[in-house]
Amino acid sequence: MKRIGLPYQNPNIRRKRRAKNHHCWQTFRSSGVVVEYPASICWRCIGCTACCQNTSTHERRVRMLSEEVSRICLETGLEWKAFSIPFTNFFPYTHEMRKSHERCFFLHEGKCSIYDIRPITCVFYPFFLNRIDDAFLRFELTPEKCKGLGLGTKMPEAFFRRLFKLAVQRLELAGKDLVL
Repeated sequence: MKRIGLPYQNPNIRRKRRAKNHHCWQTFRSSGVVVEYPASICWRCIGCTACCQNTSTHERRVRMLSEEVSRICLETGLEWKAFSIPFTNFFPYTHEMRKSHERCFFLHEGKCSIYDIRPITCVFYPFFLNRIDDAFLRFELTPEKCKGLGLGTKMPEAFFRRLFKLAVQRLELAGKDLVL
């Protein structure tokens, strides 16, 4: 099984997650692939910051593309070594966010200090994009339970199309192709 690389999960978890998620699945076509998404899911960020730090049951790992690291350096004036660690075993990611006291390096006083330029891993949360095969991708939920799930309104197709478009753009900026 190939992976797209943008918030990607272990393929063995995919089968289990699919069985647990009793969502009505919908699809759209874009960039030559079929993209499936959970059409009946409600979600709203409640600002709890659990996605920005380790919890008692989950170690948070924010992986970043090289383009994202460069942009953060440019916007913050920091060197990459101050906030990231080289990461080579999870293509197309090249770095992982450093933590300070088990929290994201950029989480200050309960707020993300780089929110407008945050990595795509953060933008996608609580979803990730899983490659099922060369022509089929699926938005799935992260294994840990986000407290905002079940709150707010149903996530529309436009939300998942926007995330998919962002994935394509970020990969292109990083010099990668969506179809790996």
